[in-house]
Amino acid sequence: MRFRLSLILAAVVTFAFGAVLTGCGDPSGGHEQSGAAGKQKYHCPMHPTYVSDRPGDCPICNMKLVPIKGDKPAAASTTTADSKTAHINPGQFYCPMHLNVVSNAPGTCPECNMKLVEKKAPPTGHEGHSESAAGTTVPGRISISLSPDKRQLIGLTMSKVEKRNLTRTLRTAALVEHDERRYAKIAPRFAGWVRKLHVNFTGAPVEKGEPLFTVYSPELFSTESEYLIAWRGSQQSMNSANSQQRDSAEALLESARLRLALFEIGEEEIRELEKRGRPSSELLFRAPLSGHVLVKNAIDGKAFMAGESLFEIADLSHVWLRAYVYESELPLIELGQEATINFPYLNDESFPASVTFIYPHIEPQSRRGEVRLEIDNPHHRLRPDMWANVDLEIKVGERLTAPASALIDTGKRYVAFVDGPEERLEPREVKIGTKTDDFYEVVSGLREGERVVTRALFLVDSESQLKAAIAGMGAAGGHQH
Repeated sequence: MRFRLSLILAAVVTFAFGAVLTGCGDPSGGHEQSGAAGKQKYHCPMHPTYVSDRPGDCPICNMKLVPIKGDKPAAASTTTADSKTAHINPGQFYCPMHLNVVSNAPGTCPECNMKLVEKKAPPTGHEGHSESAAGTTVPGRISISLSPDKRQLIGLTMSKVEKRNLTRTLRTAALVEHDERRYAKIAPRFAGWVRKLHVNFTGAPVEKGEPLFTVYSPELFSTESEYLIAWRGSQQSMNSANSQQRDSAEALLESARLRLALFEIGEEEIRELEKRGRPSSELLFRAPLSGHVLVKNAIDGKAFMAGESLFEIADLSHVWLRAYVYESELPLIELGQEATINFPYLNDESFPASVTFIYPHIEPQSRRGEVRLEIDNPHHRLRPDMWANVDLEIKVGERLTAPASALIDTGKRYVAFVDGPEERLEPREVKIGTKTDDFYEVVSGLREGERVVTRALFLVDSESQLKAAIAGMGAAGGHQH
């Protein structure tokens, strides 16, 4: 009986011990996994995504695997969602390269071995939606906090938004032209032939009244003959008692004189014709102004038609410059505006000038307007069709301004980062007006006296966009619930 009780007691103890072992199976298994997970891992220096739990060679490049030092792998609580992006709660850790990898504890990504990043709580209040001075949000950006040490580390500097007298320099190109008021074409009003050239090459300097060429014209000979007949008849009728005859002779003479005038025969030539008493088949043309011969179409013996241009002369002691300005900049140009003309091929010599005329048309292909400037050219160093650089000084006046380096052009808007309370940098959408090289006019978005980031701006902007994207991802995940 005592032996039987001993057997029963032994069986109960054995059963109880086995139950204990069975109940502890999961924990022991977990310890084994944890131990396995905590083992040293190896990866390829050239292909960090290849990770192994034992030493060896990389199957991709055959390099030796090296031990992974530093952070431990993610804990066993790491989960991998089926979708490409998992919902991440504040306080959880995720892989920036694989957003479907989420863990409740710090560690490394099992797919790429990158360090997991903790998801911060979504910004609240003014942190989640940046509002400008006008009360409008800046899409894709939120305010960020940077301590003085971090600001110094990235080289961040700031400047004040304040009023300044803006002077804008508008740079453009210009073409030298002759002054149209000092330009002449010599074109006989009758047909004929060139009998003799007195100036026989293009570019020759001429003085006013200097002989240019002599022409022969049967039409001119006939007209002079008619005038002499009318003149003699007028002289004879002066002593006549018949007033009607005198009036008729005077009318005939006046008609003949008018025909000579239409041929550009002056009073001096007419008096010479009357003195000579016989018509001439030749006529001498003289320079109507001092200048240079720009065009010479006359050749000895050449036949010409009535109205055909034989010489073109321009006075180049005073020239025009035709500057080209885009239509968006034309409203900034005013008559009398000062300008500086620079010629790179004249040792960068500069000349003062002013705007004398704004042309009333726009060139349809280039969408440019034209502005005329005038400049003295006493030594004839400036020649037609030479290119010049023009700097037009545009005085805008006193305006609220921000440094050009404080504004980011996103393509849709201008953004500045304003120094706010609690070491925060707040993005603002800014509307600008006149632009100069160093400052932009602020129409709205910033207030006078505010401080804006001028250096390390792109680092600040990148951080703001990154945090806005992460915050937006968390908000999207919350809506899925």
